[in-house]
Amino acid sequence: MRICVFGDSIGKGVILDGDTGRYKSLQFDSMAPLDNYKDVHLKNYSMFGCTVAKGLSLIERHRGELAGFDHVLLEYGGNDCNFMWNEVSDNPGNKHHPKTPLESFIGIYKNAVNKIQETGAKPILLTLPPIDAKKFLHWVSKGISKENILKWLGGADMIYRWHEMYSLAVLKLAKMTGVPVVDIRSEFLCRHDLPELISNDGMHPTRKGYELILKTVCTQLAQGFVYC
Repeated sequence: MRICVFGDSIGKGVILDGDTGRYKSLQFDSMAPLDNYKDVHLKNYSMFGCTVAKGLSLIERHRGELAGFDHVLLEYGGNDCNFMWNEVSDNPGNKHHPKTPLESFIGIYKNAVNKIQETGAKPILLTLPPIDAKKFLHWVSKGISKENILKWLGGADMIYRWHEMYSLAVLKLAKMTGVPVVDIRSEFLCRHDLPELISNDGMHPTRKGYELILKTVCTQLAQGFVYC
């Protein structure tokens, strides 16, 4: 089975190195969850910092290759829902917009799904793994005013709720388009060891978190995908 992935840094397997404090990429093909699925071959077009608009341009660029894959996994939203935190810090009384407003996110994502379907390939959507709002706030407020960011947010939990809206939008899109979805978010949320699955930046999974994502995707590959 041949699968390609379009996504952001999570789709790429970016992890925060606890020793260096820098980001590095894991090699999905060498990770334990794939050991039981030797017939699964991955091609990854994901990019660090990628939004759904950039993802759409990548899909159009590689359009001619997509018919050769059995499935196309799509993982977007984490960067789309993010804000320019330095601007929020400087002007907490102003109105601020995410990189991709929610309605635009749904519209562009729907266009991406349609482009893939036109090639004959089968798109599959992934929900977003949860973020840890406290860790995330600590990470993004380094060198700027955490107090001002909290003033604008109204509370750290707003970060989680905002991120949740984009994950719910993925489920909404799956229902709109009739494509299957892998709900990796729920697999994280039901775990008692959730803090161990999210890095100190509050947004990227740890290696253990990525293993859970791969296990969830591979299990659904074997058992059949879920439709909303």
